[in-house]
Amino acid sequence: MGPRPPVKAVIAAPGRTFRPLSEDAYDALRAAILAGRLQPGERIVEADIARQMATSRSPVREAVRKLEHEGLLEYVPRRGTIVVGLSRDDVADAYQLRAHLEAYGARLAATRASEAQLARLLEMIERMRLSAVANDLEGLVAADVEFHRLVCEAASSRRLLQLWETLNPAGWTLVSGLSATDLSLEQIAERHRPILAALQSRAPDHAENIIRSHILELGERVLSGLAETAVTLDAIDG
Repeated sequence: MGPRPPVKAVIAAPGRTFRPLSEDAYDALRAAILAGRLQPGERIVEADIARQMATSRSPVREAVRKLEHEGLLEYVPRRGTIVVGLSRDDVADAYQLRAHLEAYGARLAATRASEAQLARLLEMIERMRLSAVANDLEGLVAADVEFHRLVCEAASSRRLLQLWETLNPAGWTLVSGLSATDLSLEQIAERHRPILAALQSRAPDHAENIIRSHILELGERVLSGLAETAVTLDAIDG
């Protein structure tokens, strides 16, 4: 693998706000990872990032620790902090777990979702569609993940939503490579309409089955589009 692009090519500092600097650093790093500007195996150099963001290393260090906790970064002895790469088993497990959790959530949401929550789901589909038209993968994934979070929220089960969020779908959904599937961005967006229709029809069995199929089918497509195994550190160094 060739030399890593300069930090200025991958890190975009958010506009200054009254938020803590560590949150700005977190947002910038996370966006670079999810958009693929920082690839699996790439080393995170805190000093470079701090210099690019015109800040000290302390908020960057705090952001890095938070991303390590979320599973997007990991510390490797004698190498430093790197962007995590997901193996085929990681991806398969994540989609299987999501399928089971969301199937249960959709069954509950079919009878518990409010009209306002159904309207929000429609809004997310529209956001996905507009992101697809703009070829904005990161924006599409953000709306996609929010759609599924809203389904779990509409189930009115606090424990379900907590379990779902521990899977960190915003991270692995894009890291695992939606772009590796044979689906266009428009197709990815449109695949959510049958889920909403099932919820609107207040049909628990149908809602449960359709969201399970939706997730498992996408997982199979992602796996078929990935390399046989995750890139190893030796391969990256070589």
